[in-house]
Amino acid sequence: MRGLNAVCTSHFNIFNHSENSFFTPGAQLANIARVKPDAPAIVYVSPKNIESVMTWRTLETLSNRIAWYLLEQGIGAGKSVIVALPNIPTHIALAFGIWKTGACYVPISDRVPRRNLLEICECVSPSLVITNRWKPTNYFALSSNELKELCKNYSEGMPPDVLAVPNLANCTGGTTGKTKVVQQDMPAGESDEGLQTWFTLSGMRFEMRQLLAGPLFHGAPHSVAFNGLYCGNTLYMPSCLDAKSIVALIKRYQIEYVQLVPTLMQRIVKLPNFHPEDLGSLEVLCHTGGVCSADLKREWFEIISPEKVYEIYSMTECVGITYIRGDEWLTHEGSIGRMPCGSISIRDEEGHELPIGEIGNIYMSWNGDAPRIKYINVPPLESDENGFKSVGDIGYVDEDGYLYFTDRRSGMIVTGGENVFAAEIETVLKKSKKVVEAVVVGLPDPEWGHRIHAFIEASEPIQEKTLIKYALNYLPPYKIPKSFEFVDEIPRNENGKIVRSKLVEQHLNNSSYLKGEKNGE
Repeated sequence: MRGLNAVCTSHFNIFNHSENSFFTPGAQLANIARVKPDAPAIVYVSPKNIESVMTWRTLETLSNRIAWYLLEQGIGAGKSVIVALPNIPTHIALAFGIWKTGACYVPISDRVPRRNLLEICECVSPSLVITNRWKPTNYFALSSNELKELCKNYSEGMPPDVLAVPNLANCTGGTTGKTKVVQQDMPAGESDEGLQTWFTLSGMRFEMRQLLAGPLFHGAPHSVAFNGLYCGNTLYMPSCLDAKSIVALIKRYQIEYVQLVPTLMQRIVKLPNFHPEDLGSLEVLCHTGGVCSADLKREWFEIISPEKVYEIYSMTECVGITYIRGDEWLTHEGSIGRMPCGSISIRDEEGHELPIGEIGNIYMSWNGDAPRIKYINVPPLESDENGFKSVGDIGYVDEDGYLYFTDRRSGMIVTGGENVFAAEIETVLKKSKKVVEAVVVGLPDPEWGHRIHAFIEASEPIQEKTLIKYALNYLPPYKIPKSFEFVDEIPRNENGKIVRSKLVEQHLNNSSYLKGEKNGE
């Protein structure tokens, strides 16, 4: 699919004038920097709303210096670098620098708790950790400023071009509560064919004004950001990612392309004094990272014409991908699209294929051209003889092959575009001496898609704020439950397993009863 062996002199990629259609990140960056060295590559907006610009020439030379420094430290092919930085220009330059050495880029949250950082380090065995917060002991670690100071006297020229394989490792919470590391055993970069496919999926084109509206350690914002840079886009990078700031930035910079999660889409339309014309410059809205309700989608069609709205469904495990454009969605309302280069199969619990329209487990296959994925510390997903795999998501297909998403995999909650695993939160809550049992679920929520809700069985009274403060020692803020419910006893079946469905049913029944009382019913 990536066309490593394709050789030609005329390319879809307007910046590539070499014989091979495949480009590495370093080669593409050098090509763009030659064409427009003084044009803005990244426009960073600080917490105080102060703008700073990194040109293509500066981005290339900084990433080259970083690469030479890393190479001198013995960091190259077969090595990995953990990047625990916020969305700042140095983060982008560092990623390019890592790939130029042939090493693997491992982005994680800059707010990751110490215990999780150590767990990831033990799994990945990084040659270097870049963080502006706590530095893990027994690992070589630098701050972003220390790195820039150390590499400032190195060559501005690009090191010999190499393939970075693996190019990326994603770290996410597993269903066991353990951090799961999924590595992409593919070279960093892209080909003409890959770019054309990306343009079809996402609506992107060359040289757009693009807003980064999500953290770089998350899959979708990462892919959109770097694919945008490969296309010569100017990447506007705000430090604040709240709805009000995003609308203001789109208006201020006349942004043409943005990728949003449905939670932000919901918050934007609910802003006081929101004016749809402030988003008038948008040529493409691409949304992914959670369920977008039909009502919310229609509301956005009133702001942006349907043919400018793209939806992508994918996952860290790269089992498959679907996409759908807004005008196509109107003829298949509620669908998340079709798989452009593969097949979808809906199966029951025994693995038997289900008829059209019946809900079951979503299985997907790339039909022999699957991305190469390696699981570092967990077993790989099971695959049949035709390459079909499932991450446990539930849905159905219609007679035209369009996929409809019903629910996420068991134990995972998609909240505000983030994938959060219940077991990880439960493990933390149960560390408290006062908590006998904890069950975490995702409840439907108009703002978050799903709200993290914790059922607590306690040995003695404990306040919500105490649990929140305790959990923040182990978890980043987006994984903290937004609501708590204290119960006398967590229900279990004959085998001693917790009956989650009963807890949720009781909660919803109680909520309906209280709502009825409030309405005088």
